[in-house]
Amino acid sequence: MAVTKNQIQMALENLPRFKLSHLNTPLETLERLRQDLSEQGISTPNRMLIKRDDATGLAFGGNKGRHFEFEMGHILEGGFDTVININHYHSNQARFLAAGCAKAGLKYHIISTDMVTAPITGNLLLCKLMGAVIHRTPAEYGRQMAEKIFSDVVKDGGNPYILPDDPFADIMGMIGFLETGLELEKQFESAGIDGSVRLWGLTGRSIAGLRLYAKNRGLNWQATAVQYSPGKIEDFHKITSRRSSEVAKMFDLKHSLDESDITVLENYRGPAYGEPDEQVINAIRLVGKAEGLILDPNYTGKAMSSLIGELRIDQIDLNETICFIHSGG
Repeated sequence: MAVTKNQIQMALENLPRFKLSHLNTPLETLERLRQDLSEQGISTPNRMLIKRDDATGLAFGGNKGRHFEFEMGHILEGGFDTVININHYHSNQARFLAAGCAKAGLKYHIISTDMVTAPITGNLLLCKLMGAVIHRTPAEYGRQMAEKIFSDVVKDGGNPYILPDDPFADIMGMIGFLETGLELEKQFESAGIDGSVRLWGLTGRSIAGLRLYAKNRGLNWQATAVQYSPGKIEDFHKITSRRSSEVAKMFDLKHSLDESDITVLENYRGPAYGEPDEQVINAIRLVGKAEGLILDPNYTGKAMSSLIGELRIDQIDLNETICFIHSGG
């Protein structure tokens, strides 16, 4: 028997939470993009939709707004007053966490672990703008620096929290996207969509949360996730299975995820993390001109490149409704 929407909603409401996002986010059509592709001789489904999680609001955070509402609630419930994070120079997560800490009144230390001599620009500059204390160090010293900051904060009477040390940080995103599932189910009903849906996004917690929701609700939603950096597909499946089991236990769900639940594509990830290929740039331009939507070269651009690429080679069931998950930044 499928879990009810009310059961999931009640379980979400029982978790600590700190509001960071403008929800619900819109579900829009990609009709002009579909027409442009058709004019190129590419067969397309009758419905191509986009879930606009780039529109969550805070600090260009996209899907991280949903993730961190539960993480920030968890931190505040624990009585912590200082957050210590370890991440790389270009990290979107580090930038969003700076914004979340600013709104919650928490002190924030970001340990930036690569490109230590590069000027403070982009996300790191935004971290500084939002009050973060920035520490620059090679990756091999990141943990040591975090522990030193932790010790100093304790000596000064504070109560610090090291984000990478908390297992809850690994599952918060999947939890946030169980709620997105509630939104999408209602939006699909309003749009008259009752057939097979293909969720299209990136490898990670967001699409996994949606697929976990659909599996436990008995919905005909399939999922395709695109790699955005090198990595073994089997590792993604193992991590996703473990995390989904933890979430399923927390929410009293019957099903967790296995490797058959999400199709993973590896041929569109480009040369490396943060490095788009020509197909990604073309996809960004095409969507920008057709829909006025902004995609980025590392994440959503690669996801859209894969969708267009798979349509070109007739690898998508045209009877499915495509729902592209715009995860923002």
